[in-house]
Amino acid sequence: VTNRLAADIARRAKEIPGAADVNISRDDDKPELQLFLDQDKLSRHGLTTSQVANVLRNRVYGFKPTKYKEEGEEYDIIARYEEKYRSSIDDLEDIQVTTATGARVRVGELGEIKEYWSPPNIERKNKLRIVKVSITPAAGIALGEIAGEARQILDAISDDVPGDISLFIGGSYEEQQKSNKSLILLLVLSLLLVYIVMASEFESFKMPFIIMLSIPFAFSGVIFALLLTGTTLSMVALLGAIMLVGIVTKNGILLIDFINLTRERGVRLYDAIATASRSRLRPVLMTAVTMILGMLPMAASTGEGSETWKPMGISIIGGLLFSTIITMVIVPVVYALMDKSGSRDKKKAQQKQFKFMAGFNPGELEK
Repeated sequence: VTNRLAADIARRAKEIPGAADVNISRDDDKPELQLFLDQDKLSRHGLTTSQVANVLRNRVYGFKPTKYKEEGEEYDIIARYEEKYRSSIDDLEDIQVTTATGARVRVGELGEIKEYWSPPNIERKNKLRIVKVSITPAAGIALGEIAGEARQILDAISDDVPGDISLFIGGSYEEQQKSNKSLILLLVLSLLLVYIVMASEFESFKMPFIIMLSIPFAFSGVIFALLLTGTTLSMVALLGAIMLVGIVTKNGILLIDFINLTRERGVRLYDAIATASRSRLRPVLMTAVTMILGMLPMAASTGEGSETWKPMGISIIGGLLFSTIITMVIVPVVYALMDKSGSRDKKKAQQKQFKFMAGFNPGELEK
């Protein structure tokens, strides 16, 4: 049943666009020859099973009587019958075995050679029999696309699968899914650590949120750059996107820190934002352009093995372009909105406190 299902899956898999090679791990049954010896005949001639087996092996596979030496090199000399004397059952039955008395006996007189089909190799995983149908994607085809087509094939034949047989997709795709989960956890931890560090530095829970607004736009830039260049979202590209978490936030930190410094000097909100934006534009552009130019050779490389690191350069460049624009436009706007709202709430609280203190009568406290 498993052989039939594997053959059906392989036949359907060969029709998948982009499937370069489809193989089944379990080999087909192979014809073999087996010698059934008659023990009575063996004892009558004074022979044993091992003696007959050694004779057959030496005649068919050959044996090494000596070595040939030439110019310090040794070569094995293999002695065996020519192929025309060992290519059929009749030829093998004509092979003669020498007895202890020096007499010669044909193998066909000692037993019978029969042809039969040998069972295939059985692979096991966790004490269960498995059959693998491997699909190799063609160049430029994403592994996820092949896995999606394979999933459709398994769903199509699921009704014909017995209850004691299970189908699943493994191999490189399974490892990729595990790695994606690890990268997602890594991304969450990096965001959390960046937020904690900025919150401790600014002594505020609001400022890190404003700065980190540019991170989602950086991820949008990564996706746009990959789509524009026709690059698949691989593990290396995801690593580049995670690196952007630390790279992107530094531009926001430069801008927000200078705005806070300017406001501490008594400058009004909008004037402080305008001053900080003009003053920090050059450092932000310098750091972004430097990083982009540094990643450009990696993103534009076409040499051998470039498909490994090229997605990282593309993702970092795309994320930096988008995040730099967002940092100088969206971050100041959000800062102004949130700070203005916070100042208004603080002003109302101060007014309430002032009114309470103005209407307070010490004599009522004694009563």
